[in-house]
Amino acid sequence: MTPHGAGLGYRREMHEALVSHADDIDVVEILADQWLGNGRLRRLREVTEVFPTVVHGVGLSVAGAGRIPEDYLAAVREVTTACAAAFYGEHLAMTYVPGLDSGHLCPPIISDESLRTCIRNVDRTQSTLDLPLALENISYSLSPGSDHLAAATFFSELVAATGCLVLLDVTNLYINAKNHGFDPMEYLKRIPMDRVVQIHLAGGVVLPSGKHIDSHSEAIEAGIWQLAADVATMCRPSAVVVERDQNLDDIDTLVREVSMSRDIYFREA
Repeated sequence: MTPHGAGLGYRREMHEALVSHADDIDVVEILADQWLGNGRLRRLREVTEVFPTVVHGVGLSVAGAGRIPEDYLAAVREVTTACAAAFYGEHLAMTYVPGLDSGHLCPPIISDESLRTCIRNVDRTQSTLDLPLALENISYSLSPGSDHLAAATFFSELVAATGCLVLLDVTNLYINAKNHGFDPMEYLKRIPMDRVVQIHLAGGVVLPSGKHIDSHSEAIEAGIWQLAADVATMCRPSAVVVERDQNLDDIDTLVREVSMSRDIYFREA
C-alpha cells in the first residue's frame, strides 16, 4: 500500500495543536467508535480535509463468540468511507460474548474452535466493509494459556485463513514480553511480517511491582524504540502511529516522537 508516513492518534482535545503542527504530521489515526452517526461524520471532515487518515476501532470483538451486529458494521463503513480508508484496524481480542460485555480487551482463547470463530468474524467484517482488516496484537495481564508464543502462531493461522493484514503494536509486544517473560523476537518470527501494514507506538508506566502498563500517557521509553528499530528491519508498514491518551498537552514531545518514528520506518522515503 502507498505509504502514509508517521503520525499521531487523533484526539479532539488536541485538534488545534495538531493543525498547528500539520507540516510535522503525515497521518492521523481516527478512532471510528468516536465518530459513529451523521452529525459526527460532518465534523470528521474538519480532520480529513487537513490530514490523511487511517481508521481504527475497538468494538468488533473479533474473538468473541457472538455475531458482530450489522448496524455496527454499517456505521463503521460510513466512517471508513468518509476517510477513504485503505484498511480498517481492530484488535485481535474479545470484548463481549452473548449476554456479557467485559468493557475490556481480552486475549482470544487459543483453540481450534476459537480460531474458527475469529475466521468467521474477520471474513464477515472484510466482506461488509469491503476493506481488509488489520488486526492488532493486544497487551494483557491475564492469559488463557501459559504458552505466550502460541498466540503468535494463532495470529499467523488467522491471517493465512482470511488474508487480513497485521497492525503490529510494538509497545504491546514489548510490555507482554516484559510482564510474561518471553522473547519478543521469537514472537515476531512466528507472525507474517510481510502482512504488517501499520505500527503502533506508545509510552507507558512501570508499577513499583515491576509490572509494565500500556497507559498511553508517557514518552516512549528506550527499550520500545530499540524493539521498533528491530521491527523496522522486518517489515514495510504503510503508517506508523504514536498513541497518546493522557498528558495531551505535551505536543512537542509527541511531534518529536513522530519524527523519530519517521526516521526509523521511512528513512529511505
